[in-house]
Amino acid sequence: MVEKINLEEVKHNIAESNQINTNVSPNKLVKDQAQQLEKEGSLNLEVGENGPIQCSAAYSNESFIASFNNIFKTLISPRDVGTRSKFFKEGEHPTYGQLVEFYIYYLVLTIIYIFMSILRLFQYMSNRSKLRFFSVAFNSAADPEVINSDVNKLPKIPRRISTILNYKSEQEENGGLEGLCNDAAQVASWCLSSGITYLSIYEYHGVLKKRVPVLKKAIYKKFIAYFGTENIPNFIIKIPHLNLTFPGSIDGKLVESESEAVNFPKNVQYNIEVTLLSVVDGRPTIVELTRVMAELAKKGELKPKDITLKFMDQELQQLVGKEPDLVIMFQPFLNFQGYPPWQIRLSEIYWEPDNDSTCYAVFLRALQKYSTCKVNVGR
Repeated sequence: MVEKINLEEVKHNIAESNQINTNVSPNKLVKDQAQQLEKEGSLNLEVGENGPIQCSAAYSNESFIASFNNIFKTLISPRDVGTRSKFFKEGEHPTYGQLVEFYIYYLVLTIIYIFMSILRLFQYMSNRSKLRFFSVAFNSAADPEVINSDVNKLPKIPRRISTILNYKSEQEENGGLEGLCNDAAQVASWCLSSGITYLSIYEYHGVLKKRVPVLKKAIYKKFIAYFGTENIPNFIIKIPHLNLTFPGSIDGKLVESESEAVNFPKNVQYNIEVTLLSVVDGRPTIVELTRVMAELAKKGELKPKDITLKFMDQELQQLVGKEPDLVIMFQPFLNFQGYPPWQIRLSEIYWEPDNDSTCYAVFLRALQKYSTCKVNVGR
């Protein structure tokens, strides 16, 4: 069994079939495809330097006020929701017996709906109260020593963490690009204070990928707030499928452009690596990699027996990144939003119901849960 297949001999044939004039590998082909997906509309946003960002929500969550409003609305007039029109045939004049039957069924369903809504309201209030208590009990106070003290009590911590963040509209609290970058910077600061040196951030639309300079400044400012101006950690931002790296800070100085990076030492030890992921790193990448492998196998350039799980794992690690030990969701419900499925085969997943903010209490609770879990790797 071949662990790593040498594809140098087939580069010329692949380049001709894909009309590429440079050195080509299966990973390069998939990266090109992913980049093309972003350009063709996988990301519904405008990326002007100072222009607004417009993107559809990756998820929606109806408020309790809207839910109860719908209840009373349907109680007053069933026609508003089309209930009556579905129960009776069009143009038919219902008899008294049919009307009685209709309202009996409608009353029973309404009672069930009200009961479940009230039950859900109590559940929501309980979850919010629990989160508020955790926020008071576990407060980082933007102090790395406090965070380090909390984490040192745990029997084990993950080496790699991934988090799912959501872009919110400008009208929402902590919304817009500034709010998203602030959340990313917060998590990066918590990870570094905990001794975790690898963080991958998944945002469905890829907003952070388009605004790396803004993200670098946000992380740099947050590191100053946490570690002070005399001890600013070095960090680097990576976009794997585009094969791009952006040094963030080196020797306490912010690297604002690629031209500035040339003036810094080459062999820099970075304290934390931040990887940016989006929806194109998920199923589209796996599909395109599968297509490339099938074409190579069809041409006889790649033997089917050489396409093993280990080989696929190596290729996907180069395209997306290594598998995280822990995935933390800062959202009110469980929704992966197209997160790369291959990268979470053995990852622990944590989220708090009805949580809609990026808070330290949820981060610490995730580490506590991970410290007590046992990972069993089977065949």
